[in-house]
Amino acid sequence: MLAYGPPSIGEPADWPVTTALLLPALLLGWLVVVRAPAGPIGPALALTAAVPALVFTAEDWGTTAHTSSPWPAASAVDKVAVGAWPWLFLGFVTLVLLFPDGLLPGRHWRWIWAAMPVSAVLVNFVVSREDAARTDTTPARAALIVIAFAAFLATLLAAASSLVVRYRRGDQLTRQRLRWLMAAAVAVPILLGLSWLASALGAPGTLAYTWFLIAMLVLIPGAITVAILRHDLFDIDRLLGATVSWLVTSLISAGVFAAVVLAAGGFFPDRVGVTTAAFVTALVLLPVYHWIHRTVGRLVDPDRTVALARIRDFVRRVRDGEAEPEQIEAVLRSALDDPGLQVLLRRPGSELEPPAGAIPLQTGDSVVGALVLGTTSARRVRRAREAVVEARLPIEVSRLQLELREALTEVRHSRSRLMDEVNAERHRLERDLHDGAQQRLIAIGMRLRSVQYQLDPGVPAYRELDEVVETLEETVAELRRIAHGVRPSRLDDGLAVALRHLVADSTLPVDLVVPELDVGESAATTVYFTVGEAIANALKHARATRISISVGLNDQVLRAVVRDDGVGGAKEGFGLTSLRDRVASAGGEFTVVSPPGAGTSITVEIPCAS
Repeated sequence: MLAYGPPSIGEPADWPVTTALLLPALLLGWLVVVRAPAGPIGPALALTAAVPALVFTAEDWGTTAHTSSPWPAASAVDKVAVGAWPWLFLGFVTLVLLFPDGLLPGRHWRWIWAAMPVSAVLVNFVVSREDAARTDTTPARAALIVIAFAAFLATLLAAASSLVVRYRRGDQLTRQRLRWLMAAAVAVPILLGLSWLASALGAPGTLAYTWFLIAMLVLIPGAITVAILRHDLFDIDRLLGATVSWLVTSLISAGVFAAVVLAAGGFFPDRVGVTTAAFVTALVLLPVYHWIHRTVGRLVDPDRTVALARIRDFVRRVRDGEAEPEQIEAVLRSALDDPGLQVLLRRPGSELEPPAGAIPLQTGDSVVGALVLGTTSARRVRRAREAVVEARLPIEVSRLQLELREALTEVRHSRSRLMDEVNAERHRLERDLHDGAQQRLIAIGMRLRSVQYQLDPGVPAYRELDEVVETLEETVAELRRIAHGVRPSRLDDGLAVALRHLVADSTLPVDLVVPELDVGESAATTVYFTVGEAIANALKHARATRISISVGLNDQVLRAVVRDDGVGGAKEGFGLTSLRDRVASAGGEFTVVSPPGAGTSITVEIPCAS
């Protein structure tokens, strides 16, 4: 309560103002001591309030020398209190040197801390001595004043340089905490300038400098407390960048306005000059702000600026076809420095259940996915939300491609199921023809032969039965050909055996390389018919002298290659188109390479399980 002075001095309204200025730093210091007892910032915050309280107490004590009830030694205290204002900076220099985790390593930083009270004593002595002398300043005294103030200013600048050193050497957490102090420090010169303006306009000193004291005793301690306890409470980088940008833009706009008013004042009436200045200022305000905002962002918040620039560049490359949209997860991991980040997209026809804390990805009113962070904090979540907005194009394209792939996969599976059913039906039909109609016709032919042998060869019925039996034999042979076309019975012994029988009927030399393979019915049938059609095309059109066939199974893919040394230049007609459709229905790939004069190569690759 000594800081409020005796009842005989000051004004009754002084004590609430003094309390409002000093109490926040004390309470914040206590809070930091409780929440972070190992750090030095709590006591330093308390010191920022204790030292001004002592200075205010000395000033009020000395003021009693001019009253009817002076306090003991009031005259001596009054002489000292005249120059006591440098001590107001002791707490802030201590904060600057210690923030955020103690003194920097090195003896010179301890010397700077020790130099602060020494320089304050020197300035206090010089100012108090000059005020008491009340005579003209001699060169020696002037030199002493210059030395004292130079030492004091040098100490302040040296202490401030510790923040620059910390920022350059510090990790991401240290830099983020320092930005809180920088954001609060931006307000100090602004409020100091407003205080000077108010004082120049005739406002009382107590009122004029109240806002400056608020910045020094409330705003800066508050920012430091948040930096220590909740450094990710707000996006301080963006806030600091926006504050500096608007401050610089306001100064430039004021300069432009004043310049246009002065330039137009000699040619137009005052009202026209002011209107012109306002119009010109409005034109340059937005472009200047955008340019300053980008520049300040690169300086104050380089992490965010670089991350967003990297994402925008990736979006541009996706739009130009130079990058795949599926790379967005890797780009976001790199830009946000989060190796555990995941981009989850909702599968068509299913519901997405992201983990708690995931950031939803929306298209219109529907949620199409979620962004899951590997390392979570309030600041990272804000950055991630901003990054998601920038990356909405590749995310949406990735989702559409996922839906398309799912649809194509379903079509491929359904076509494969249909192919399996067709092959099963062919197998059943071939078995029915072989075991049913064909066997009956053979039995009928045998009975007719038996009846024929009981007749005299010279009778007409004998010759008629012989013709009927021959017709039945031709019918049986035709049924065998039909059954073989529906499903080759040779495949019952395996694909390798069937292919060996197939090439045995060729009129050209065939080099066949095929191991014993155990593959599915659909894949085996497809390869068999493809090889047969390729051999037939080589015999009919290629004018080839030799054919080579290679069949193998690698990584669950059945691969067959048929080459000839013919004239090449094969065009895809009905036969090759039918083969391509057959291979596609089995989920495989069909490739024809046939340069003119260099033969033809047909490759079939069908995924299958051995």
